[in-house]
Amino acid sequence: MASDLDGTLIGEDFRFRPRSLDALVALEEAGVPVVFVTGRPSRWLHPLREQVTPALSQVGTVICANGAMVYDLACDRVISSNTFEGRVALRVARRLRSEIPGVYFSAETLRGVVAEPGWIPTDRTAMDTNTDDVVVGDIETLLHPADQVVKFLAKRDHHDPEDFVREVARHAAEHMAVTHSVPTEALAEMSQLGLSKAQTLRKLCADLGVERGQVMAFGDMTNDLEMLTWAGYGFAMASGSPVVVEAVERTAPPFEQDGVAQVVEQFLAARQTGDLAG
Repeated sequence: MASDLDGTLIGEDFRFRPRSLDALVALEEAGVPVVFVTGRPSRWLHPLREQVTPALSQVGTVICANGAMVYDLACDRVISSNTFEGRVALRVARRLRSEIPGVYFSAETLRGVVAEPGWIPTDRTAMDTNTDDVVVGDIETLLHPADQVVKFLAKRDHHDPEDFVREVARHAAEHMAVTHSVPTEALAEMSQLGLSKAQTLRKLCADLGVERGQVMAFGDMTNDLEMLTWAGYGFAMASGSPVVVEAVERTAPPFEQDGVAQVVEQFLAARQTGDLAG
């Protein structure tokens, strides 16, 4: 099982709903590996460790930053990363500044996190995380051309989220993969060109000897779409983006109704009876 986190397994309080956590425990007991696949960087996963590790002995692998990093949650260790050079991000930043007035940036790098003024207050509101180590200033000054960038983010206040992401993609897609995971914010997330949650999940499954037809995946936003259509059993959350719901064959009940847990419970019940058709 591969699942997105925010809006799929956890809510705005950054906590698993009890029924969802019970479903993950039941999967582990049934011998089904569980992998979290999120747009979050690894530094935003610490609140999850205290919830997951007491209940689940095997869950530890998290695909972070939309596929840019594979992280061991239990050991707090980066297993692998897919980065691009800061010079690429700086080139894109210059282009976006000239085309989109009011845009500002943040970059997650292997050296640390840099963000422009105005980013941290909204960032802190959106994510319960410690920002003390974030260096604030102009991106052109703080980001070095040789920095290895995990994720580059662009934001514009008071702008339609979907329109903004489309506009960023029009100017940046030649150099980076552009996606979106926060439905209420004009926030574009950029990663290594060609990278996605699905690409990293495919590699992880190959390493585990798991075929796509053996993968059940859940997600709610457009950054989940390729993963959901690649998996043998991909489920869009009914509470998620209408674009994703329309594009994916299967739909799970809304997050507020423990949609992932409902599907998992049905899967495990069918597995016991041998009725897994469809």
